Amino acid sequence: MTKKLRTRTPSAGMEAALLEAAADILETEGPDGLSVRRIAAAAGVAPMGVYNHFESKSGIVEALFIQGFERLSDALGAVADVQDPTEALREGGRRYRALALAHPMVYQLMFLKVIPGFEPSDHALEIAGGAFANLVAAVQRAMAAGVIAEGEPTETAHMIWSTIHGWVSLELMGIGFVEDQAAGFDVVCQTILAGLSPDTPPRAATKGKAGATSGRRS
Repeated sequence: MTKKLRTRTPSAGMEAALLEAAADILETEGPDGLSVRRIAAAAGVAPMGVYNHFESKSGIVEALFIQGFERLSDALGAVADVQDPTEALREGGRRYRALALAHPMVYQLMFLKVIPGFEPSDHALEIAGGAFANLVAAVQRAMAAGVIAEGEPTETAHMIWSTIHGWVSLELMGIGFVEDQAAGFDVVCQTILAGLSPDTPPRAATKGKAGATSGRRS
C-alpha cells in the first residue's frame, strides 16, 4: 500500500485563506468574532498559522483594511475608462456605494473605527490615499473638460467624497427617509455635480492650505 504524502498549502494560499476567513467572520459575526483561534479554525489551520503570516490579530485586521482600500482604489481607478467625465464621477459614486454594501463591516473598519484600538500603519494609510488620488484624477479630468468649475482638485474631491461617504454611512446604519436608496443616491450625486457646474455661482474658498493629508483618524 502506497503511503499518501501530506501536502502543505503554499504561503500565498495560506494568507489568502486566512484573510478570507477573517473577512467572513467580520461580516457575519462582527468585530467581537475576530480572534486568532476563531480565524485559524475557520481557515482550517493551527493558530500559529495566523502568527506566522500576520504576526497578530492586529496584523490581519490591517490586512483587511488594506484589502478594502485596494478594492476601492481599483473601483475608482477603473472610471478612467468611462468616456464622459461627468458620468465617470457618477459611476465612481455608484461603485463606492456598491463596495460598501457588499462589504459593510470592512467599510466600517476602513472609515468608522469599528475595531477599538486599531490604528492603521503609515503603509496602510498610503494605500488608502491611493483611492482618494484616483478620485482627484477623475476630478481633474472633469475640470479639464469644463464640466465642473475650475478649483483646487483635492478640495473638490474631498467635498464629493464626504458627501458620498455621508449618504453611504447613514444607509449602512439603517438611517434613511427615502424609499428607494439607490435612486436617492443617484439624486445626491447629480445634485453635488450640478453644484460644481461652471454655471453655478462660485463658492467661497475654504480656509487653510488644500493638499493631501495622511488620512489618519483621530
